[in-house]
Parts: sequence; structure tokens; C-alpha cells
Amino acid sequence: MPFLCEAFAPPATPVAEPPPRAVISTVETVLLTALHQDVGLALWLRDMPEGWKREVAPLASAGPFRAMGEGTPDDALDAAAAALPGPAPLNLLADALRLAHMFAALTRSEHVRLRFDGVTGDACRKFHVDAVGLRLLVTYAGPGTQWTMADQDSVPHEVPLGAVALFRGRARPGGHVLHRSPPISHLPEARRRRLVLCIDEAGCC
Repeated sequence: MPFLCEAFAPPATPVAEPPPRAVISTVETVLLTALHQDVGLALWLRDMPEGWKREVAPLASAGPFRAMGEGTPDDALDAAAAALPGPAPLNLLADALRLAHMFAALTRSEHVRLRFDGVTGDACRKFHVDAVGLRLLVTYAGPGTQWTMADQDSVPHEVPLGAVALFRGRARPGGHVLHRSPPISHLPEARRRRLVLCIDEAGCC
């Protein structure tokens, strides 16, 4: 009878999952790291053009609003732009379209869900993980999204203005980084206006 080494092998030891990571860089290819299961946040730091705050201020001051579109990146942006309470700067629309195409390529999907939020109050103040696969967030005006490492970091970090944050949601297995909309009700009135771009995979919750 042949010797069966498998029968005498010791039981497998469970391998502990590595803690989630946040990968931060000034190079846009950092967004690719969000596809790694142990990366809960890929953060692309970038400088916005001179005069950007002044350019987006009229739209940010029109909040609160939510303007959403779904479909190909071009169709989703067209629908969201048409639902805005006022005209959007061409630079803003061009940036959103570029990010929508990048997001579609990352997720290997022909369709995305895109929205612009004009936020004037405290929304989603609790740290959470979204019920999506990946979620891209950019704050164009006002305080940025706050994030923290679960059970590792009690002090929240703030995503800088214009930076691209790509969070892993519950629909994708792996590590997750908690995030929330920053509380703004206590801030001076001039700082209580946020303009946020959100891009998700189409059809997600």
C-alpha cells in the first residue's frame, strides 16, 4: 500500500489576514493599489490649478443638492451635470470625466454611477465602510473626507482638497479603511459648504 503523506500532515494553521493599509502617493498610479486585498484606501495627492477655489465657489454655494448620473462615464457625467443647480466650470467637468474613465478602467466596467454633492450640514458623521466595491471621492470645496484605520488609529486624517481617495467597500473582500463626511456644523458659515464628487460601480447600493 503506498504511503500517504497527506494522512500524517499536521493540521493547517490559520493564516492571520494582514491589517488594512492606506497607500498614499503623489503619482496617479497609486490608485491601482486599491485592487490589492490588503489596501483599504489608495490616496492620490495632487495640487489643484491656481484659482480653483474661486472657480468652483458659485456651485458650492448653491448647496445643498445631489446631482447623479449612471451609464458610461460620458453619459453619467452628462446626466449629473444636467441635474446641477447651476452651470459647472468646464475644468471641474473635465476632471470628473477623466476620473470616471480611470475608475471604469480600474473596475473593468463600462458603466459607472457618478454624483456631485453640495453639502451644507453634517452628513454620515459615523465612520463606516460603504456597501459598494470601490468608491472614489474627491472634495473640490470645503473640508475633505475623514478616514481612520479601524482599531489602530484614534485620530482621524483628512483627505486634502482635490486629492483622489479610492476606498474599498464591503462588496470587495479584503481590508477596509473607515471614513466619514467631516462634521461642519460647528465651523464658520463660510466653511460650511462642501462640493464632493463620488464615483461608484453602477448598480451598487
